[in-house]
Amino acid sequence: MSGKFLPTARFLLIVSLLSSALAVTPSAGAQAEPALQTHDVPVAGGPSGEAAQRLADRLGRSHTAGIYLDRTEHRFVITATDERTAEAVENAGAIPRRVTYDTAYLDSIKKRLDTNFKTPGTMWGIDVLANRVVVRADSTVGKKDFAALKKFLAPYGSAARVIRVGGKTERTSSAINGGDYIENGVVSCSYGFTVRKKTDPTYKAILTAGHCTITSGTDWRKSDGTYIGYTTGHNFSNGNDFGLIRAYNSSVTYYGNVEAEGGTAQDISYSRDSRLYETVCASGYKSKYACNSVGLKNQTINYTDGSQVTGMDVAFICRDHGDSGGPLFAGDAALGLLSGSNNSACYSYYQPVNEALAWYGMEVF
Repeated sequence: MSGKFLPTARFLLIVSLLSSALAVTPSAGAQAEPALQTHDVPVAGGPSGEAAQRLADRLGRSHTAGIYLDRTEHRFVITATDERTAEAVENAGAIPRRVTYDTAYLDSIKKRLDTNFKTPGTMWGIDVLANRVVVRADSTVGKKDFAALKKFLAPYGSAARVIRVGGKTERTSSAINGGDYIENGVVSCSYGFTVRKKTDPTYKAILTAGHCTITSGTDWRKSDGTYIGYTTGHNFSNGNDFGLIRAYNSSVTYYGNVEAEGGTAQDISYSRDSRLYETVCASGYKSKYACNSVGLKNQTINYTDGSQVTGMDVAFICRDHGDSGGPLFAGDAALGLLSGSNNSACYSYYQPVNEALAWYGMEVF
């Protein structure tokens, strides 16, 4: 995953650790440091994540190539393709990092991949730290398909690369796993976030994965068999993976929280987009609670069953069958819903939650 550019020593260490994760599966229960709160407040004297992103947007896609969190400095890094942009970043209190390729160019490569390939077992998108588009091909991708991707990207030189990863890229729903789950008689998945309509707070629902709610079963129950509601929406097309279950049992209390460490409850009060390299946590009925970092954003995932999702966040958290729809969060912030994973490589793929909330006119609470 390392590129030709020279990040800080801390990030060289991160890259080394991530490369090792491709060969050795980390423990799903491994705990990381508590998530940084990066909304609305400055980080170690620098701009907040939102402010850093706004600055990068103002500087323009042809002058920057993404932002990420330097967890040693607790400040945001904004990449810059020229000295003038780097000076603007430094003057704003963020850390500038010079890179060769800008977002507009790298995104054009990703879009060409999206248009020309749907190779099962692959994932691709911009790797901000490496400053290139990286295609990750799992163990199911044959030599012919791997060579085709490599040939396609060859004209882009160091701006694009194809690498091998272990394991299989799979959706994580399951019809057989038991435990603390939600099921509709066809699949068992994980409860994501409790949400409510912005225009009618008394209307409550449950967000989960769209490939769970698109199945033929419409009535959902929790682990003890109690009815919790019925499918009222699903979006598993055009690269999305989110669905909605109407909370429809007055005898059930639909709390606005998620399961955290040791079975404790973490209250969720708002939603936001994840930040690259921040610490995040996940819950699911099969793999339970675990934390690690967001390693990639806006990735295209091609599952081994032939389905494709786009715009996914990738967290380095091991997930398994049955965890689909489970929440990704940081403190009291809702971030995403689990779509699938490559459990051997400890990649888990998350649908950003704000897109789902906007689609249904909902909010977390």
